[in-house]
Amino acid sequence: MTFDIEAALAAVDEHLDEFVAELQELCRIRSRRHEPDQMVATADFIGRSLERWGGSSQVVEWEQSHPYVIGEITGGPQRLLHFNHYDVEVEPTGDDDQWIVPPYAAEIVDGRLYARGVGDDKGALMSRIHAAAAWRLSGQEPPVTSRFLFEGKQWLHSPGLGSFVEAHREELDADASLWENSWLDADGRLLLKLSEKGVLYLRLTATTISRELTSQNTALLPSATTRLVAALASLQDENGDCVVPGFADGVEEPTPRVAELLAQLPFDVDFLLERAGVERFRHDEDAAAAASAIRVRPTLTIAAVEGGNTADDVTLGIPATATAKVEVRLVAGQDPDAVLAAIEKHLVAGGFGDVTVDVMARSRPNRTDPDHPFVDLVARTARETYGTEPVVEPYTQWIGNQGVLAGLPIVGVGVSRADSGIDGPNENIRLDDYRNGIRHVIAVMAAMAAEASA
Repeated sequence: MTFDIEAALAAVDEHLDEFVAELQELCRIRSRRHEPDQMVATADFIGRSLERWGGSSQVVEWEQSHPYVIGEITGGPQRLLHFNHYDVEVEPTGDDDQWIVPPYAAEIVDGRLYARGVGDDKGALMSRIHAAAAWRLSGQEPPVTSRFLFEGKQWLHSPGLGSFVEAHREELDADASLWENSWLDADGRLLLKLSEKGVLYLRLTATTISRELTSQNTALLPSATTRLVAALASLQDENGDCVVPGFADGVEEPTPRVAELLAQLPFDVDFLLERAGVERFRHDEDAAAAASAIRVRPTLTIAAVEGGNTADDVTLGIPATATAKVEVRLVAGQDPDAVLAAIEKHLVAGGFGDVTVDVMARSRPNRTDPDHPFVDLVARTARETYGTEPVVEPYTQWIGNQGVLAGLPIVGVGVSRADSGIDGPNENIRLDDYRNGIRHVIAVMAAMAAEASA
């Protein structure tokens, strides 16, 4: 198969205004998870975009999710899967009046496009479609076949994704994947994300008496809050580290290569300490140790505890029921089912078998080997596109659902910057970065086809 990458890159420059205008249209749709009609409108827009640029699309209703969009822009025999999400507002985003332009106006100011969700993840999403489109606009068939999976989360932990991928395995089959969003650092270096943590989110419940009774009976009756606090205390030591036997089973020991990559990752110690209002980390980590720990150490967080009458008044009662939310972040090598079993076994062994454990969310961690040829391909093309050395992140601190595609080489790339205000006021991307993001994906496609035919 022969192709002219320079012609495809030239098409990006020629049609960039058109590409940006389409991205602005997408960003003007309020794809917020609690507005189902807007989520449907967003999915429909994306499907039409795929068809506009010569592809096929399906907008698929699915359980525990807003509609998924799957599609394909046909090209050469190699298949590249693009995964992105179209929902916005992952975290609290601040007041609308803090924006320099309205958050859904998608206006351009000083070479930047400001819009809620443009950095996470609509800019990255459209850059993949526009990369495939550029080949067609240059009069060529793309050198690889692009397959697309776009998700509209209804819940943060994407409970429907696993069953959706399993049901559509044939349409999503691929040789490699570019995962949703990443960014460039302050030095213009593209961050290549090679992993996501898994999550095991639990609700623990202690019930000691049939109804709340006056606390004059404390001498005789057990309190649910006392019971639950004791159970929670058994999960961690006084420093907050998990002490459940078997909790860390399967955790991979970083290879020398991975350790070298981790050592090169920056970490702004002063920023986090100041933001948290503390003077030291739990284990007195320096920048290098903190950059590693936040990525490779599995954690257990007691996220919330509730029980009894919390009214702002003097109340007299023995709590009958108390609940807690416990978040476990899993790293590559851990099995969420095995970790759940270890926690349940530990509670029983400690005499807390009466405390019920319900699973609220579960996802499997995943990691791509940094020595995989596809990682080198993405890094090499990033170097050529941006003129800087990319930063390879073998582990990340982010939780997600990469595990549904386990076994496929996955690299996360994006078009935003570390200072782009992701999920906050004035979220933005630079138009030059959007152009380069499209060009980078074009280069990835060309390199995949060239290596396959070599």
